[in-house]
Amino acid sequence: MEKKNKWKLMVLPASLFLLAFGLYAGYTMWENGSLFNGRSGSNPDNQGKSQTVAVFQENSGNKNYSSVGSFIADFHKKYNDTLGWGRIDTVKWEEQRRLASEVIKVLATVKTENSSLQADFDSIANYSRTIKDGKKDKKVLLQLHRYFHDLDVEVNEYNETKDYFNVTKYKG
Repeated sequence: MEKKNKWKLMVLPASLFLLAFGLYAGYTMWENGSLFNGRSGSNPDNQGKSQTVAVFQENSGNKNYSSVGSFIADFHKKYNDTLGWGRIDTVKWEEQRRLASEVIKVLATVKTENSSLQADFDSIANYSRTIKDGKKDKKVLLQLHRYFHDLDVEVNEYNETKDYFNVTKYKG
């Protein structure tokens, strides 16, 4: 009979712990908004004021992106996939030159009246030209990745990480 009582005494705290953990996890997901509306990661289709701060020029022929926000989110993902999580130590320079060329081409079709955002786009274009022209500088790639990361946070409300590098002038 004594073993049965000890077992019951162990089950009660374990059950309470699991209940508390479940409540905490559910509350955290509800607070972050990810439980019901899936607000995790980038949201390049959001309709907030930052979504209209930059647009593609009319007749730019830029059909790859529905918005400047989707361009930012896409390149943030590309830099995550090619440079993130230690991949910067094994850079594929031709791939980076191709990405830099595409960045330059797309940025040429973007217009904004926000001077801070324009300064960020100018910096991105300059870094991209450095890579496109053949300079193999990992610090430049790191800066490009950080610009797209921070702009994804500011423009698209990217929230899959607590990292923020504070390299952009634009603050949405």
